Amino acid sequence: MKNFTLEEWIDWQCKLHPTNMDFNLSRVIEVAKKLKIDQPVPKVITVAGTNGKGSTVSILESILYESDYKVGSYTSPHLLNFNERIKIDKVPVKTNSICDAFESIEETRGNITLTYFEFSTLAALIIFSKSNLDVIILEVGLGGRLDAVNIINPDISIITNIGLDHTDILGDDIEQIAYEKAGVMRKNKSTVIGYKNVHNSILAEGENINSKISKIEEHYHAEARDDDSWVFENSDGIKINCEHPGIKGDIQIKNAAAAIQAIHLCDGLELNEKKVLIGLKNAKIIGRFQIFETKPTVILDVAHNPQSIDILKDNLNKYFPNKKFHAVFGVLKDKDVDEILIKLKGVFDSWHISESTNERALRITELKDKKFFTLEKPSIYGNINKAFDGAIENIKKEDEIIVVFGSSYTVAPILSKLINE
Repeated sequence: MKNFTLEEWIDWQCKLHPTNMDFNLSRVIEVAKKLKIDQPVPKVITVAGTNGKGSTVSILESILYESDYKVGSYTSPHLLNFNERIKIDKVPVKTNSICDAFESIEETRGNITLTYFEFSTLAALIIFSKSNLDVIILEVGLGGRLDAVNIINPDISIITNIGLDHTDILGDDIEQIAYEKAGVMRKNKSTVIGYKNVHNSILAEGENINSKISKIEEHYHAEARDDDSWVFENSDGIKINCEHPGIKGDIQIKNAAAAIQAIHLCDGLELNEKKVLIGLKNAKIIGRFQIFETKPTVILDVAHNPQSIDILKDNLNKYFPNKKFHAVFGVLKDKDVDEILIKLKGVFDSWHISESTNERALRITELKDKKFFTLEKPSIYGNINKAFDGAIENIKKEDEIIVVFGSSYTVAPILSKLINE
C-alpha cells in the first residue's frame, strides 16, 4: 500500500470498516496507544458545538500563530482538498506526510478496523507529534463525547452554540445533544462556553467533574461598539479593544471572545494584545460567508441547519441591505430541510436547486416536492454547477447577488469553479 495515492487511501478507508461512523472509542484508543500518540503535544484545545466550531478554530489558530506559537489544527470537513483538515502554522500539510501517516496506521492497527474519520484523526495526531508544536487545536467532528478527537485530553475545552443537528445520530433532545458536547470537558480543567443560557446538562457535567466553566456575559464579555470595533473584557481584569475578525458576521465576535478567553485561561499560553489584534485581522476560513467580488457578486456559505441559516440571513441584511438575492441550494437528507426553508420565505428572488454528488444528498426529486416550493417556484437542475449557471442567467441588474449554500458539498464545486476562473 506504500504506493497508494491520497485518493486511493481515502477510497480504501471508506470501505474498511462496516459503517461510516462507529461511536466506540476503544478501537481508536488502542491504535493511538500503539502509535504512542495518545498525548502528542504540550498544549491541546478542543472545540465542540453545533455552529461556529470552524470559525473559532480559525481565530484561535490565527491568534496563536501571530503570538509566535507553533500551532497545529485539525478540522473537518474539507471543501476542496483533504489536506485542509490538517494544518501546521495555518498551512495545509503536504500530501506525502498524510500518506506516510496512513501507512504507519496501517502497519500498526493489526486486525482493528477504523473508520475514515478515525484514520484521519490518527494521521493528524501522528503528524502533530512529529512537528515540534507548542499547541494543537482539535475540532470535534460530531457530538463530542464519542468523537475520535476526544481520545486526546485537552488542557482547555470550548463549546460554541448548540442546536438541533445530526438528530438521526445525536437525537432530537437538545439537552441530550448538549450532554454529548459536554463530553469534551475534563476534570479540573477550564471549559469556555461561547453562548448564553448554558444547557443544564453541561452545567451538571461541569459540576460532576469539577470543570471550571467560564460563561460568556458572566465571566467574559464581547461588546460591539460599532460595525468595525468591539471590546473584549473578562472578570480577571483583561480588556482589549478589538476590530472585527477577518471572518464576517456579528456572531464572529462571540467566537473571537471565546478564543481569547480560552488562551487566557490555558496555563502556559500568554495573551499579547498587539498580537491578538493581528491574529483577529488575519483569521480566515473558506466557505463561511465568503464573498467573491465577481460580476455578479457571489456569496458562499456552508449554512446547513436552522441556526446557521439565521446567521446567514443576518449577514445578508447587514452587509447587503436592500439587495436582490438568488439562491443556489442543495442540502443533505439528514437536515431539517422544512425548517431551513421556512426561515427563508421571501429572502430570495429566485431559487435554483439541485443535489450534490454526496451519497447523503437529498435527491432533487424529494427537494422539489417540498411544500415550500409550491409557493416559491424553483428552477431545477441536474447538478450544482448547472444550478449556478442558471442563477447567473437570472441576474437582471449588476448589483444582484448569488448565494450558494446548504452544505459543504453544495459550496465546494462552486468554490472550485470561482478559484479556477
